[in-house]
Amino acid sequence: MFFIVPIVAQRHTSHTFHLIQGKWFDGNGFADEDFYVVDGVLSRTPPEHIDTTIDLHGRYLVPPYGDAHEHNFDSLQRTPAVTAQYLHDGIFYAQGMTDITNGAKAVASAGLVNTPSTVDVTYAHGGLTGANGHPKEVYEAIPLGFYYPETPTQREQVSNAHFRAGNAYWEIDTPADLDTKWSEIIADKPDLIKIFINESEHYSAAMHKKPPLGGGLDPALVPLIVKRAHAAGLKVAAHVETAADYHLALVSGVDELAHVPGYCIAADVDPGPYRLTDADVSLTASLRVKVVPTASFCDNEHTSAERKAATRDIQLSNLGRLKAVGAQFVIGSDNYGRDSVHEAMYLHSLGLWSNLELLRIWSTATPQDIFPERRIGKLEPGYEASFLVLRRDPIEDWAATQEIESRWKQGYTIKMDPKQK
Repeated sequence: MFFIVPIVAQRHTSHTFHLIQGKWFDGNGFADEDFYVVDGVLSRTPPEHIDTTIDLHGRYLVPPYGDAHEHNFDSLQRTPAVTAQYLHDGIFYAQGMTDITNGAKAVASAGLVNTPSTVDVTYAHGGLTGANGHPKEVYEAIPLGFYYPETPTQREQVSNAHFRAGNAYWEIDTPADLDTKWSEIIADKPDLIKIFINESEHYSAAMHKKPPLGGGLDPALVPLIVKRAHAAGLKVAAHVETAADYHLALVSGVDELAHVPGYCIAADVDPGPYRLTDADVSLTASLRVKVVPTASFCDNEHTSAERKAATRDIQLSNLGRLKAVGAQFVIGSDNYGRDSVHEAMYLHSLGLWSNLELLRIWSTATPQDIFPERRIGKLEPGYEASFLVLRRDPIEDWAATQEIESRWKQGYTIKMDPKQK
Protein backbone atom coordinates (compact mmCIF):
# COMPACT_ATOMS: atom_id res chain seq x y z
CA MET A 1 0.00 0.00 0.00
CA PHE A 2 1.21 3.50 -0.78
CA PHE A 3 -0.30 6.91 -0.41
CA ILE A 4 0.03 9.90 -2.73
CA VAL A 5 -0.85 13.45 -1.78
CA PRO A 6 -3.23 14.93 -4.38
CA ILE A 7 -2.62 18.34 -5.91
CA VAL A 8 -5.37 19.97 -7.95
CA ALA A 9 -4.52 21.99 -11.03
CA GLN A 10 -6.19 25.36 -10.66
CA ARG A 11 -8.53 26.64 -13.33
CA HIS A 12 -10.72 29.71 -13.62
CA THR A 13 -14.42 28.86 -13.46
CA SER A 14 -14.87 30.08 -17.04
CA HIS A 15 -12.01 27.95 -18.43
CA THR A 16 -13.28 25.72 -21.24
CA PHE A 17 -11.83 22.51 -22.61
CA HIS A 18 -12.35 20.64 -25.86
CA LEU A 19 -11.65 16.92 -25.36
CA ILE A 20 -11.05 15.09 -28.63
CA GLN A 21 -10.25 11.54 -29.72
CA GLY A 22 -11.65 9.88 -26.61
CA LYS A 23 -13.68 6.71 -26.14
CA TRP A 24 -16.48 7.56 -23.69
CA PHE A 25 -18.41 5.00 -21.66
CA ASP A 26 -22.12 5.26 -22.51
CA GLY A 27 -23.44 2.48 -20.27
CA ASN A 28 -23.24 -0.18 -22.96
CA GLY A 29 -19.75 0.25 -24.34
CA PHE A 30 -17.38 2.97 -25.50
CA ALA A 31 -18.31 5.56 -28.12
CA ASP A 32 -15.87 7.68 -30.11
CA GLU A 33 -16.91 11.21 -29.21
CA ASP A 34 -15.69 14.72 -28.52
CA PHE A 35 -16.89 16.64 -25.46
CA TYR A 36 -16.57 20.16 -24.14
CA VAL A 37 -16.11 21.05 -20.49
CA VAL A 38 -17.81 24.33 -19.62
CA ASP A 39 -17.98 25.53 -16.00
CA GLY A 40 -17.22 22.02 -14.78
CA VAL A 41 -20.03 20.39 -16.80
CA LEU A 42 -19.93 18.18 -19.89
CA SER A 43 -21.40 19.56 -23.11
CA ARG A 44 -21.58 18.66 -26.79
CA THR A 45 -22.30 22.27 -27.74
CA PRO A 46 -19.20 24.28 -28.71
CA PRO A 47 -18.74 27.30 -26.41
CA GLU A 48 -17.97 30.73 -27.82
CA HIS A 49 -14.37 30.37 -26.78
CA ILE A 50 -12.17 27.29 -26.18
CA ASP A 51 -9.23 27.79 -23.82
CA THR A 52 -7.60 24.38 -24.14
CA THR A 53 -7.91 21.45 -26.54
CA ILE A 54 -6.81 18.07 -25.18
CA ASP A 55 -6.18 15.07 -27.43
CA LEU A 56 -7.07 11.89 -25.50
CA HIS A 57 -5.35 9.66 -28.08
CA GLY A 58 -8.04 6.98 -28.03
CA ARG A 59 -8.04 6.50 -24.26
CA TYR A 60 -11.09 5.08 -22.45
CA LEU A 61 -13.13 7.39 -20.22
CA VAL A 62 -15.39 6.16 -17.41
CA PRO A 63 -17.20 7.88 -14.54
CA PRO A 64 -15.30 7.78 -11.23
CA TYR A 65 -16.08 4.89 -8.90
CA GLY A 66 -17.89 4.86 -5.57
CA ASP A 67 -17.64 3.18 -2.16
CA ALA A 68 -21.09 2.72 -0.65
CA HIS A 69 -19.95 1.30 2.70
CA GLU A 70 -16.94 2.82 4.43
CA HIS A 71 -15.85 4.17 7.82
CA ASN A 72 -12.84 6.24 6.81
CA PHE A 73 -13.39 9.98 6.77
CA ASP A 74 -13.77 10.88 10.46
CA SER A 75 -10.21 11.66 11.54
CA LEU A 76 -8.21 14.82 10.86
CA GLN A 77 -5.02 12.77 11.10
CA ARG A 78 -5.98 9.86 8.82
CA THR A 79 -8.21 11.54 6.25
CA PRO A 80 -5.47 13.08 4.04
CA ALA A 81 -3.81 9.70 3.46
CA VAL A 82 -7.15 7.92 2.95
CA THR A 83 -8.23 10.64 0.52
CA ALA A 84 -5.03 10.18 -1.48
CA GLN A 85 -5.66 6.44 -1.67
CA TYR A 86 -9.25 6.89 -2.83
CA LEU A 87 -8.36 9.47 -5.48
CA HIS A 88 -5.41 7.42 -6.69
CA ASP A 89 -7.74 4.44 -7.15
CA GLY A 90 -10.37 6.53 -8.95
CA ILE A 91 -12.94 6.52 -6.13
CA PHE A 92 -14.47 9.98 -5.80
CA TYR A 93 -17.66 9.18 -3.86
CA ALA A 94 -18.00 7.53 -0.46
CA GLN A 95 -20.86 6.70 1.88
CA GLY A 96 -19.99 6.64 5.56
CA MET A 97 -21.98 3.85 7.21
CA THR A 98 -21.21 4.94 10.81
CA ASP A 99 -18.52 7.32 11.91
CA ILE A 100 -17.21 9.21 14.91
CA THR A 101 -19.51 12.21 14.52
CA ASN A 102 -17.34 14.91 16.04
CA GLY A 103 -14.38 13.67 13.99
CA ALA A 104 -16.43 13.68 10.79
CA LYS A 105 -17.61 17.21 11.48
CA ALA A 106 -14.03 18.36 12.07
CA VAL A 107 -12.97 16.78 8.78
CA ALA A 108 -15.77 18.53 6.90
CA SER A 109 -15.08 21.88 8.59
CA ALA A 110 -11.41 21.62 7.61
CA GLY A 111 -12.36 21.20 3.94
CA LEU A 112 -10.86 17.70 3.76
CA VAL A 113 -13.96 16.29 2.01
CA ASN A 114 -16.57 17.49 -0.49
CA THR A 115 -14.34 19.77 -2.58
CA PRO A 116 -12.98 19.39 -6.14
CA SER A 117 -9.66 18.18 -4.70
CA THR A 118 -11.07 15.65 -2.23
CA VAL A 119 -13.53 12.76 -1.98
CA ASP A 120 -17.24 13.57 -1.82
CA VAL A 121 -18.61 11.92 1.32
CA THR A 122 -21.99 11.37 2.97
CA TYR A 123 -22.23 10.46 6.64
CA ALA A 124 -24.60 8.33 8.69
CA HIS A 125 -22.84 9.51 11.87
CA GLY A 126 -23.64 7.36 14.90
CA GLY A 127 -25.38 4.09 14.03
CA LEU A 128 -28.48 2.96 15.92
CA THR A 129 -28.07 -0.29 17.83
CA GLY A 130 -29.37 -2.02 20.94
CA ALA A 131 -27.95 -1.67 24.43
CA ASN A 132 -24.37 -3.01 24.29
CA GLY A 133 -24.89 -3.68 20.58
CA HIS A 134 -22.46 -3.69 17.67
CA PRO A 135 -20.44 -1.54 16.93
CA LYS A 136 -19.96 -0.53 20.58
CA GLU A 137 -17.30 -3.22 21.04
CA VAL A 138 -15.34 -1.64 18.17
CA TYR A 139 -15.63 2.02 19.10
CA GLU A 140 -15.18 1.66 22.88
CA ALA A 141 -12.17 -0.67 22.78
CA ILE A 142 -9.70 1.83 21.32
CA PRO A 143 -10.22 4.52 24.01
CA LEU A 144 -9.59 1.74 26.55
CA GLY A 145 -6.24 0.91 24.97
CA PHE A 146 -6.92 -2.22 22.89
CA TYR A 147 -8.22 -2.93 19.39
CA TYR A 148 -10.95 -5.44 20.20
CA PRO A 149 -12.19 -6.99 23.48
CA GLU A 150 -10.72 -10.50 23.59
CA THR A 151 -10.73 -11.36 27.29
CA PRO A 152 -13.62 -11.39 29.81
CA THR A 153 -12.07 -8.40 31.57
CA GLN A 154 -11.84 -6.43 28.36
CA ARG A 155 -15.42 -7.31 27.45
CA GLU A 156 -16.63 -6.11 30.82
CA GLN A 157 -14.67 -2.88 30.43
CA VAL A 158 -16.23 -2.23 27.02
CA SER A 159 -19.71 -3.07 28.29
CA ASN A 160 -19.35 -0.46 31.02
CA ALA A 161 -17.80 2.20 28.77
CA HIS A 162 -19.67 5.07 27.15
CA PHE A 163 -16.86 7.22 25.75
CA ARG A 164 -18.40 7.33 22.28
CA ALA A 165 -22.09 6.77 23.04
CA GLY A 166 -24.18 9.39 21.28
CA ASN A 167 -21.25 9.97 18.96
CA ALA A 168 -20.16 6.83 17.10
CA TYR A 169 -23.27 4.87 18.09
CA TRP A 170 -26.65 5.27 19.81
CA GLU A 171 -28.00 2.62 22.18
CA ILE A 172 -31.75 2.31 21.60
CA ASP A 173 -33.32 -0.32 23.82
CA THR A 174 -36.99 0.73 24.02
CA PRO A 175 -39.49 2.95 22.20
CA ALA A 176 -38.97 5.46 25.01
CA ASP A 177 -35.22 5.54 24.20
CA LEU A 178 -36.09 6.25 20.59
CA ASP A 179 -38.43 9.08 21.61
CA THR A 180 -35.81 10.61 23.88
CA LYS A 181 -32.81 10.35 21.57
CA TRP A 182 -34.33 10.92 18.13
CA SER A 183 -34.10 14.72 18.23
CA GLU A 184 -30.40 14.47 19.16
CA ILE A 185 -29.78 11.98 16.35
CA ILE A 186 -31.40 14.29 13.80
CA ALA A 187 -29.61 17.33 15.25
CA ASP A 188 -26.32 15.81 14.02
CA LYS A 189 -27.70 16.19 10.47
CA PRO A 190 -26.92 12.70 9.17
CA ASP A 191 -27.22 12.06 5.44
CA LEU A 192 -28.70 8.62 6.14
CA ILE A 193 -29.56 6.42 9.10
CA LYS A 194 -27.59 3.23 9.77
CA ILE A 195 -29.20 0.55 11.93
CA PHE A 196 -27.71 -2.66 13.32
CA ILE A 197 -29.65 -5.94 13.28
CA ASN A 198 -27.70 -8.92 14.59
CA GLU A 199 -29.15 -12.44 14.84
CA SER A 200 -32.64 -11.09 15.44
CA GLU A 201 -34.05 -14.62 15.43
CA HIS A 202 -32.43 -15.17 18.82
CA TYR A 203 -33.60 -11.92 20.39
CA SER A 204 -35.51 -12.31 23.67
CA ALA A 205 -36.99 -10.07 26.35
CA ALA A 206 -34.23 -11.18 28.71
CA MET A 207 -31.73 -9.24 26.61
CA HIS A 208 -33.21 -5.98 27.87
CA LYS A 209 -31.99 -6.90 31.36
CA LYS A 210 -28.61 -8.29 30.36
CA PRO A 211 -27.80 -7.25 26.79
CA PRO A 212 -24.96 -9.22 25.18
CA LEU A 213 -21.98 -7.30 23.85
CA GLY A 214 -22.03 -7.01 20.09
CA GLY A 215 -25.74 -7.64 19.60
CA GLY A 216 -28.23 -5.43 17.82
CA LEU A 217 -31.62 -3.76 17.94
CA ASP A 218 -34.76 -5.24 19.40
CA PRO A 219 -36.57 -6.40 16.23
CA ALA A 220 -39.71 -4.54 17.32
CA LEU A 221 -37.84 -1.23 17.10
CA VAL A 222 -36.67 -1.66 13.49
CA PRO A 223 -39.93 -0.63 11.73
CA LEU A 224 -40.36 2.26 14.17
CA ILE A 225 -36.90 3.63 13.34
CA VAL A 226 -37.43 3.21 9.61
CA LYS A 227 -40.74 5.08 9.80
CA ARG A 228 -39.14 7.99 11.68
CA ALA A 229 -36.19 8.18 9.33
CA HIS A 230 -38.41 8.21 6.24
CA ALA A 231 -40.57 10.92 7.79
CA ALA A 232 -37.37 12.96 8.16
CA GLY A 233 -36.50 12.35 4.50
CA LEU A 234 -33.60 10.01 5.28
CA LYS A 235 -32.86 6.63 3.78
CA VAL A 236 -32.07 3.70 6.05
CA ALA A 237 -29.24 1.21 5.60
CA ALA A 238 -29.24 -1.97 7.68
CA HIS A 239 -26.34 -4.03 8.98
CA VAL A 240 -27.52 -7.65 8.85
CA GLU A 241 -25.85 -10.92 9.74
CA THR A 242 -28.39 -13.69 9.11
CA ALA A 243 -31.19 -14.42 6.67
CA ALA A 244 -33.66 -13.61 9.47
CA ASP A 245 -32.05 -10.17 9.88
CA TYR A 246 -32.27 -9.63 6.14
CA HIS A 247 -35.97 -10.53 6.14
CA LEU A 248 -36.68 -8.20 9.07
CA ALA A 249 -34.92 -5.35 7.31
CA LEU A 250 -36.85 -5.94 4.10
CA VAL A 251 -40.32 -6.09 5.65
CA SER A 252 -39.51 -3.07 7.84
CA GLY A 253 -38.93 -0.95 4.73
CA VAL A 254 -35.19 -0.27 4.74
CA ASP A 255 -33.69 1.22 1.60
CA GLU A 256 -30.33 -0.51 1.63
CA LEU A 257 -28.78 -3.74 2.90
CA ALA A 258 -25.30 -2.90 4.15
CA HIS A 259 -24.28 -6.58 3.88
CA VAL A 260 -25.51 -9.81 2.38
CA PRO A 261 -25.63 -12.66 4.96
CA GLY A 262 -22.69 -15.00 4.69
CA TYR A 263 -20.12 -12.32 4.00
CA CYS A 264 -17.77 -14.12 6.41
CA ILE A 265 -18.75 -17.45 7.97
CA ALA A 266 -16.74 -20.14 9.73
CA ALA A 267 -15.95 -23.32 7.86
CA ASP A 268 -17.66 -25.57 10.42
CA VAL A 269 -20.98 -23.75 10.84
CA ASP A 270 -24.32 -24.62 9.29
CA PRO A 271 -24.77 -22.24 6.34
CA GLY A 272 -28.55 -22.55 6.61
CA PRO A 273 -29.14 -19.44 8.78
CA TYR A 274 -27.26 -17.36 6.21
CA ARG A 275 -29.04 -18.62 3.10
CA LEU A 276 -31.64 -16.17 1.84
CA THR A 277 -35.10 -17.52 1.12
CA ASP A 278 -36.30 -17.38 -2.47
CA ALA A 279 -39.19 -15.20 -1.29
CA ASP A 280 -36.81 -12.63 0.19
CA VAL A 281 -34.63 -12.72 -2.91
CA SER A 282 -37.65 -11.85 -5.04
CA LEU A 283 -38.86 -9.25 -2.53
CA THR A 284 -35.49 -7.49 -2.66
CA ALA A 285 -35.88 -6.96 -6.39
CA SER A 286 -39.56 -5.98 -6.30
CA LEU A 287 -38.98 -3.41 -3.54
CA ARG A 288 -35.89 -2.10 -5.36
CA VAL A 289 -33.82 -2.29 -2.18
CA LYS A 290 -30.13 -1.62 -2.83
CA VAL A 291 -27.72 -4.41 -1.90
CA VAL A 292 -24.12 -3.88 -0.75
CA PRO A 293 -22.49 -7.35 -0.72
CA THR A 294 -19.27 -6.49 1.23
CA ALA A 295 -18.27 -9.91 -0.08
CA SER A 296 -14.51 -9.42 0.30
CA PHE A 297 -14.68 -8.70 4.03
CA CYS A 298 -12.75 -11.86 4.98
CA ASP A 299 -10.72 -12.20 1.80
CA ASN A 300 -7.39 -11.50 3.48
CA GLU A 301 -4.25 -13.22 4.72
CA HIS A 302 -5.73 -13.75 8.20
CA THR A 303 -8.59 -15.95 6.97
CA SER A 304 -8.12 -19.68 6.49
CA ALA A 305 -8.65 -21.30 3.11
CA GLU A 306 -11.49 -23.36 4.61
CA ARG A 307 -13.31 -20.28 5.86
CA LYS A 308 -12.84 -18.53 2.54
CA ALA A 309 -14.30 -21.53 0.72
CA ALA A 310 -17.35 -21.74 3.02
CA THR A 311 -17.95 -18.02 2.61
CA ARG A 312 -17.62 -18.20 -1.14
CA ASP A 313 -20.15 -21.05 -1.38
CA ILE A 314 -22.89 -19.15 0.45
CA GLN A 315 -22.06 -15.96 -1.45
CA LEU A 316 -22.43 -17.68 -4.80
CA SER A 317 -25.88 -18.90 -3.73
CA ASN A 318 -27.16 -15.62 -2.26
CA LEU A 319 -25.61 -13.21 -4.72
CA GLY A 320 -26.29 -15.44 -7.71
CA ARG A 321 -29.99 -15.69 -6.93
CA LEU A 322 -30.26 -11.96 -6.21
CA LYS A 323 -28.62 -11.18 -9.54
CA ALA A 324 -30.93 -13.60 -11.36
CA VAL A 325 -34.05 -11.70 -10.25
CA GLY A 326 -32.61 -8.28 -11.10
CA ALA A 327 -31.68 -7.02 -7.63
CA GLN A 328 -29.85 -3.67 -7.59
CA PHE A 329 -26.26 -3.88 -6.37
CA VAL A 330 -23.85 -1.18 -5.26
CA ILE A 331 -20.23 -1.67 -4.22
CA GLY A 332 -18.85 -0.96 -0.75
CA SER A 333 -15.76 -2.05 1.15
CA ASP A 334 -16.54 -2.00 4.93
CA ASN A 335 -12.84 -2.16 5.68
CA TYR A 336 -11.15 0.51 7.78
CA GLY A 337 -8.37 2.17 5.83
CA ARG A 338 -9.27 0.40 2.59
CA ASP A 339 -11.35 1.60 -0.34
CA SER A 340 -13.65 -0.37 -2.64
CA VAL A 341 -11.02 -1.60 -5.12
CA HIS A 342 -10.52 -4.91 -3.32
CA GLU A 343 -14.27 -5.48 -3.17
CA ALA A 344 -14.69 -4.76 -6.88
CA MET A 345 -11.89 -7.18 -7.73
CA TYR A 346 -13.32 -9.86 -5.45
CA LEU A 347 -16.80 -9.53 -6.95
CA HIS A 348 -15.20 -9.94 -10.37
CA SER A 349 -13.52 -13.14 -9.17
CA LEU A 350 -16.90 -14.67 -8.29
CA GLY A 351 -17.75 -14.79 -11.99
CA LEU A 352 -21.38 -13.72 -11.50
CA TRP A 353 -21.15 -10.43 -13.38
CA SER A 354 -19.66 -9.50 -16.72
CA ASN A 355 -17.06 -6.73 -16.82
CA LEU A 356 -19.68 -4.43 -18.34
CA GLU A 357 -22.16 -5.16 -15.55
CA LEU A 358 -19.58 -4.53 -12.83
CA LEU A 359 -18.46 -1.31 -14.49
CA ARG A 360 -22.05 -0.06 -14.47
CA ILE A 361 -22.41 -0.97 -10.79
CA TRP A 362 -19.15 0.61 -9.66
CA SER A 363 -19.10 3.77 -11.79
CA THR A 364 -22.80 4.53 -12.24
CA ALA A 365 -25.10 2.77 -9.74
CA THR A 366 -22.85 3.31 -6.71
CA PRO A 367 -22.16 7.05 -7.14
CA GLN A 368 -25.83 7.68 -7.94
CA ASP A 369 -26.89 5.77 -4.83
CA ILE A 370 -24.63 7.92 -2.66
CA PHE A 371 -25.64 11.23 -4.26
CA PRO A 372 -29.04 10.66 -5.91
CA GLU A 373 -29.71 14.37 -6.43
CA ARG A 374 -26.51 15.04 -8.38
CA ARG A 375 -25.82 14.55 -12.07
CA ILE A 376 -22.95 12.09 -11.71
CA GLY A 377 -22.27 8.53 -12.79
CA LYS A 378 -22.78 9.18 -16.50
CA LEU A 379 -20.76 10.86 -19.24
CA GLU A 380 -23.54 12.85 -20.84
CA PRO A 381 -24.27 16.53 -21.51
CA GLY A 382 -25.31 18.33 -18.34
CA TYR A 383 -23.46 15.91 -16.05
CA GLU A 384 -20.51 16.93 -13.90
CA ALA A 385 -17.22 16.77 -15.79
CA SER A 386 -15.87 14.05 -13.53
CA PHE A 387 -14.22 11.06 -15.15
CA LEU A 388 -11.21 8.76 -15.25
CA VAL A 389 -9.01 8.35 -18.31
CA LEU A 390 -7.97 4.70 -18.62
CA ARG A 391 -5.19 3.36 -20.77
CA ARG A 392 -7.11 0.26 -21.83
CA ASP A 393 -10.68 -1.03 -22.22
CA PRO A 394 -11.99 -2.32 -18.86
CA ILE A 395 -14.74 -4.27 -20.59
CA GLU A 396 -12.07 -6.32 -22.28
CA ASP A 397 -9.87 -6.61 -19.17
CA TRP A 398 -11.20 -5.78 -15.70
CA ALA A 399 -7.68 -4.97 -14.45
CA ALA A 400 -7.76 -1.91 -16.72
CA THR A 401 -10.11 -0.21 -14.23
CA GLN A 402 -6.97 0.59 -12.24
CA GLU A 403 -4.81 1.68 -15.18
CA ILE A 404 -5.71 5.33 -14.63
CA GLU A 405 -3.81 7.87 -16.70
CA SER A 406 -5.59 10.99 -15.44
CA ARG A 407 -8.45 12.02 -13.18
CA TRP A 408 -10.97 14.82 -13.66
CA LYS A 409 -13.36 16.09 -10.99
CA GLN A 410 -15.91 18.81 -11.71
CA GLY A 411 -13.75 20.19 -14.49
CA TYR A 412 -10.52 20.11 -12.49
CA THR A 413 -7.64 17.77 -13.24
CA ILE A 414 -6.29 16.01 -10.18
CA LYS A 415 -2.53 15.68 -10.10
CA MET A 416 -0.92 13.01 -7.93
CA ASP A 417 2.45 13.85 -6.38
CA PRO A 418 4.88 10.98 -7.16
CA LYS A 419 7.30 12.22 -4.46
CA GLN A 420 4.95 10.91 -1.79
CA LYS A 421 5.05 7.25 -2.88
